[in-house]
Amino acid sequence: MTRKLSIAMTVVLAAGLTSSVSALAQGKSYSGTTIRVLTTNQPWDVELQRRAKAFEDKTGAKVEFDMYALTQTAQKVAVELASKSPAYDVVWVESSDIARFAPGKFIEPLTAQVKDDANYNLADLIPSTVKGFSYKDDIYGLPHFAATQILYYRGDLLKEAGISGPPRTFDEFVEDCKKLQKPGLVCTAMRGKPSTSENVWYWTQMFLSDGAKWVKNYPDDMTPTVNSPQAIKALEFYVDLMKNYSIPGSVSASYDEVVVAMQQGQIAMAIEGAPLAGRILDPSLSKVAGKLGFAVPPGGPAGTFAPFTAQGMSINAASKNKEAATEFLKWATTRETMLDIAANSSFVAVTRSSVWDDPAFKQKHGYDFGFGSFTEAYANTLRTADENYRLPIPEFRPMGDRVALALQEVATGKRSAKEALDAAQGDIEKMFRRANYIK
Repeated sequence: MTRKLSIAMTVVLAAGLTSSVSALAQGKSYSGTTIRVLTTNQPWDVELQRRAKAFEDKTGAKVEFDMYALTQTAQKVAVELASKSPAYDVVWVESSDIARFAPGKFIEPLTAQVKDDANYNLADLIPSTVKGFSYKDDIYGLPHFAATQILYYRGDLLKEAGISGPPRTFDEFVEDCKKLQKPGLVCTAMRGKPSTSENVWYWTQMFLSDGAKWVKNYPDDMTPTVNSPQAIKALEFYVDLMKNYSIPGSVSASYDEVVVAMQQGQIAMAIEGAPLAGRILDPSLSKVAGKLGFAVPPGGPAGTFAPFTAQGMSINAASKNKEAATEFLKWATTRETMLDIAANSSFVAVTRSSVWDDPAFKQKHGYDFGFGSFTEAYANTLRTADENYRLPIPEFRPMGDRVALALQEVATGKRSAKEALDAAQGDIEKMFRRANYIK
């Protein structure tokens, strides 16, 4: 996007933001109200904070942000909600956590506030993201982030190695690594930090593609099966790939370390977050802009199971400023705000269909360097994504965090895959008995 177009777009969208605030707030004044937001330190949140003054100027409210790393945010949100603290009005939530927080009335239903609001246009939000933020018949948050992972690959390096195209299976991925890896070049980078949102988010696609399941038959038979032969095989594969073909320090790496390795041209290919493309290809930081290809992640014997979740924000049920906080959340996820952020930043994981189709968005984030279109790979990957990649139950995050520890135990050599997953299975069975899923 040229500087002239960028400036023009910003001016036009600023006008749109003002009108959307006016429509949402309906002339109400929130002078003297401070809305406190607890969220992640990701591109969307940073850009939203920069634009919050538009909402403040129109409504009179003041908006304060506390932003942390993703895993730390998830933990802090859980503590704040469980303690029914009114310290924060708006909190970051992943769609898989809605089943955890909604039944206990820790977050507010928002259906009445958005369903019939023509200015908000709920129907424009990608249906799977709205479904992810719904519990029974109510919506409990508004999504701004449609998350999956895609395969990024150096088209030039694959071509030099005589590889005709990106790997379609994990077995092909390893075979390609053997051809690509050489002194000064590591094949890949992987997440190893123990967390549902880090190593488990990455590993689950191997777990599912090998035929493993979280439980025997969701939702009819909730017996945990995290130590099945398929799960053990998937964990052994994950650790082998990490030890032999990934960057040093992968055992504790988060997505930040993976992004830096990609930006610096240290690796040949990686399976990483599609929403991170803007950072990976930031021309001021990246050495691989113009060299990357994009494809659906590899699969296995049971098929391809790309990661899927949605991220968004909910209203804390203990908030003393629910009305103002709801108007802020609606403003934050309108088409106008989302397009402004996406067209003028590295953020690409938009949840509004109309933004994906907007020329300004396509011009900013098209990314086609001759090895496959980014937006096409993103769309195709979302089609393969499993809606139950994370089980929609309140216990999934603690379950995932327990498996995350097992993964790291194997990666650090403390236990074998069978020993680590057997121990995790035992703990999860206890967890599920307390929840009355099993006897």
